Amino acid sequence: MAAIVEVVVGVIFVYILLSILVTEINTLISNAFRLRAQNLREALDQIIEDPVMRAKIYSHPLIQLVEGRAILPTQRISAEDAANVANGAIAAVDWIDSHTFVDVVLNNIKVESDQELFGALFNVIDGMPSGPERRGLRLIVNRIVSSGDGMDDLREAIHNVDQESFRNALNETLAQIDEEISQMGLEPNSIVSVMAGIRQIDNPYFRNALSTIMATATTLDEAKYNIEKWFDNSMSRASTTFTVKMKTLSIAVALIIAVLVNVDSLHLARTLWEDPVLRQQLSAAATTAVTSGEIEAMINEANQANMNAVSGTSATGNVLDDLATSSNDVVDTIQDIQDLRLPVGWLWQGIDEGVALDHPSRSNPSNIWNYFPWNNPNGWLGLLFAKILGLAVTIISASQGAPFWFNILNKIVSR
Repeated sequence: MAAIVEVVVGVIFVYILLSILVTEINTLISNAFRLRAQNLREALDQIIEDPVMRAKIYSHPLIQLVEGRAILPTQRISAEDAANVANGAIAAVDWIDSHTFVDVVLNNIKVESDQELFGALFNVIDGMPSGPERRGLRLIVNRIVSSGDGMDDLREAIHNVDQESFRNALNETLAQIDEEISQMGLEPNSIVSVMAGIRQIDNPYFRNALSTIMATATTLDEAKYNIEKWFDNSMSRASTTFTVKMKTLSIAVALIIAVLVNVDSLHLARTLWEDPVLRQQLSAAATTAVTSGEIEAMINEANQANMNAVSGTSATGNVLDDLATSSNDVVDTIQDIQDLRLPVGWLWQGIDEGVALDHPSRSNPSNIWNYFPWNNPNGWLGLLFAKILGLAVTIISASQGAPFWFNILNKIVSR
């Protein structure tokens, strides 16, 4: 293998290991700080602007986005108490099923309006004698409450009630419901209780948003579809935002690694070119890692762990176990890099004034002493420029991701 190819193979191999390390550190940070859960809550904060509704949805047993006791849909709480609940400790929830979200939102929107609209009707029915007639009426009203359908069936069932007193009471109650619906300016369709519930929401922005979403809905199924579409679009934007955040995190992690460890691409390539023993050892290690499948397995494992952290899927079912696994992976990768004996790391070594200004010791890019103008007046600026360039190349390369570099290295080795 030609010297230049060995240098390229060695440098790319280092980029792969650094990329794996960046991915593993990202996974560790994501698990430790629940970044996905935070991103989810930030996204929901933007679409659920009413503090009371937010607290009820976040604390709902089917969602439980915050730690603490659930708030019942009919429970009255102040905006301040609601804000305290919604801003409570983040639970380890990274993903919410859209159907579950729709059910919880609709339940919280319409539960009070259902009680106000149909509560009196239930009271009259409960006062009727036990029997199939009462059971049938209750089933119809329950169907109206749950699905919005069945008003015509209810009117027919009331018309067939045997006892006139109960029949009259039910008709009067039904007339009152129609009057209340008319006074609210609503159409007597299957989503009337949803629209009535929306009108009771205090926050004007959230109320207007839901009213707009419901503008084209005439049935409860259409209302559910509109809310689900609204939620999915919001989560899609949140995923895009989170991807950008993780990419930014990769760059930040790569920067910290490159600067702290002094992984200078220019210095690395120069050293490999000038040191044939190190160059051949690193090239051989890279070739063996590729042909044996070892490096591919490491990449797949790191990416899978990162995908689990990003998607909110726990590999072990326990957050602490995931943190321990991530930490061990980081330590193992660092050890693999150390075993290569690469020309990395900083040193501080003073140089006597009698040493010539063009002496090689004054051009050592690993010696921090050389970067001070008063120590190295003729060479510090060139060293600094080369160091910044070398570190920048490392940062950009390490943040590209291991699969990108593996594909290139695999093509070179396979020739």
